[in-house]
Amino acid sequence: MTMKKTLFFIILISSASLCAQNLADLYKEINSSVVVIDIVSVTPEATGEQIELVAQASQGSGVLISPDGLIWTAAHVVQSAEEVRVEFLDGDIYEGEVITSNEQADVALVKILGDFQLKNKAVGKIGDSDVLDVGEDVFVLGAPHGFKQSLSRGILSGRFSPEHLSNDFVKIEFLQTDAAINPGNSGGPMFNMKGEVVGIASRIYTNSGGFEGIGFAMSSNVANELLMNESVLWGGMESMLLEGNLASALNVPQKSALLITALSSKGAAGQLGLQGGYIPATIEGADILLGGDIILEMAGIQVTDLNSIFAIRQKIANTNTGNDISMTILRNGKIGQGKFTKL
Repeated sequence: MTMKKTLFFIILISSASLCAQNLADLYKEINSSVVVIDIVSVTPEATGEQIELVAQASQGSGVLISPDGLIWTAAHVVQSAEEVRVEFLDGDIYEGEVITSNEQADVALVKILGDFQLKNKAVGKIGDSDVLDVGEDVFVLGAPHGFKQSLSRGILSGRFSPEHLSNDFVKIEFLQTDAAINPGNSGGPMFNMKGEVVGIASRIYTNSGGFEGIGFAMSSNVANELLMNESVLWGGMESMLLEGNLASALNVPQKSALLITALSSKGAAGQLGLQGGYIPATIEGADILLGGDIILEMAGIQVTDLNSIFAIRQKIANTNTGNDISMTILRNGKIGQGKFTKL
């Protein structure tokens, strides 16, 4: 081996060692900002002619983003939660409440209740996801399959903006990565190599049900705009857009509508008296609950696609407190109309 090649080889080893050391140091600096979120939700199940409420436990991740106990996580982690419990690296456990969420962007904001102690906890610094280049190193922290404070490293593989989500107010953008994302990682932070939060782990693309090298995180800039700069009620419901043959099969009297599959009694939908599903079904490979209310129109806006959900949310947000908001639903095959007052 020539002197020139030897020197080049030494430089490569040194660079790799330095990068590994930087990541180890970063992990020690920011891992106490990452939390485990334990959820209890209630699902109605039909038993003969009666419907019983069954408690179900689930788990996700999140990141502390303010000294007063605000936490970012994924909407699907807490969307129908009855109880929220937040566990930190130092063992502190707090009750939490969902402040707001955006199901389409899959981001949510949780507030810690009670006397929050910041001692021994780092606060995640929000980075600018727009300046992150494809090919840059990133890493994800969370609790995949319950293994707390697990780190997976990769690169930013690309950017993905779903064509069917064209929110007029905020461009919905997911960051694609090959860093491993598995169940339990959902809601956990994606960091850049400065230790800044640039994304919130959301979902994976898979044919087998396991991680296959393609994961997605909602960009920090979108999360920041939707969670911190917009005032929107927490709907507290999981839903599914009905269209095409599925809408016809469920006797929906228009081209599209929104099926409520699950909800929390503490969210706006539950407080309005709307009902979630209770009949297990599998549609296009996904397990869902049928039998819940189907929203046809709200706030004077007919449900036509996912973008109409954005419009409804914005219309409600811009409605003055004390004003009535109309609603039309399909329940048990019958169309019903009503209104509620914005509080």
